[in-house]
Amino acid sequence: MVDQGWSFASREHVVGATTVVELRGEVDILAVTALTARLDEITGARCPDLVLDVRDVTFIDCCGMSLLCRTRRRVEVKAGRLRLAGVAESPSVLRLLRLTGLLPAFDLCLDPSPDAICEVPGEVRAEVRPDGGRPCPRAEGGGRPAAPDAPTDTAVA
Repeated sequence: MVDQGWSFASREHVVGATTVVELRGEVDILAVTALTARLDEITGARCPDLVLDVRDVTFIDCCGMSLLCRTRRRVEVKAGRLRLAGVAESPSVLRLLRLTGLLPAFDLCLDPSPDAICEVPGEVRAEVRPDGGRPCPRAEGGGRPAAPDAPTDTAVA
């Protein structure tokens, strides 16, 4: 991760079929500008499985909260899964989610370790998409194909 004094940085990696995006620093309008296109790409796939790790977020404003809600909505439309990891370790994110009443709207991943992220029951569960389309398998290897485990870094001044 490149962090040369920037106010925001992100790092992305893939664990099984789950994309984990680690956010760090200030999630404000500059960060949202840098993140939107990539999160749209991830959530544009059928049945996206995404974990946003916010444990190192030191500040989040209404633009950042809007991005979280937009990402959640896009994932729901595609019958995917979004989890927030590290909310308890980020007082600013936890506080804003509580103040806005949005804490219950998000699935929280208490342990963002690779083993916990991939922990799925042995058999494949199929869930029907909200648009009535074909079922979306929900298990390791389901959803979308696993990409190579190559981290991608983004930083914003």
